[in-house]
Amino acid sequence: MMDVHHAPQYLPDLVLDIIFSNLELPDLLSCMLVCQNWNRVINDTRSETWKLICRRKIPKELLKSELLSQLHSHKAKLRALYHSWNPDDCSMHIVVKQNGFTLHRNPVAQSTDMARTKIGYSSGKHVWEITWTGPLGTVAMVGVSTKEAPVHCSGYLPLLGIDKHSWGWNLIDNVLLHNGVSHGSYPLLNNAPKYQIGEKLQLILDSENGTLHFEKCNEFLGIAFKNLPKTKLYPSVSAVYGNTEISVVYIGKPLYG
Repeated sequence: MMDVHHAPQYLPDLVLDIIFSNLELPDLLSCMLVCQNWNRVINDTRSETWKLICRRKIPKELLKSELLSQLHSHKAKLRALYHSWNPDDCSMHIVVKQNGFTLHRNPVAQSTDMARTKIGYSSGKHVWEITWTGPLGTVAMVGVSTKEAPVHCSGYLPLLGIDKHSWGWNLIDNVLLHNGVSHGSYPLLNNAPKYQIGEKLQLILDSENGTLHFEKCNEFLGIAFKNLPKTKLYPSVSAVYGNTEISVVYIGKPLYG
């Protein structure tokens, strides 16, 4: 890495953009502390820096895909990449695709498999978009978990919510589960329809108030869980169906509330 404390601060924005675009995120954060001018260039969501990094990190077809269509800046798309599925924190039967946003559950019999995102939160309010793009099978769960929650078990079970370290919504029977105990039906709507493959769910974690809820097509589905612990929680899914695929996109902070 270059010696940022002795580098010239008067370089044109375009030159700074090219330099910054070759750095990794931790180095960019260090550069933001050097001077106001560097901070300005890096903080600008319209900066060429983010566009150039995106082109290096994310395939062109994915940048323009429906999957990332809700993200309107290159900085937001790059941030979502850093919040995507963690290939080092999932079941051995799950493969995270090269784009990082989509996982594939291999066809293994009598196995329930879970995956978590790379980044969890214990403060603030955050929104993720989760989409099941393959068959659901007999158990298909979405929710949050801590690092202590297991990512695999034998049989076809509601793994996400099976112990005190995870909270899950089973899309098959519309039941909430935590610590192995049912927490009632969900969504909290009259005659709530079942989830359909391809629908986009918004998972909203409010760490300040200790709540988790979901939205679909901008419709509030009710509070799923309250009194969540003040520890890092990670958006998670557990699946049983072979070859199913699930995508996650970090949207950021809620527009309202």
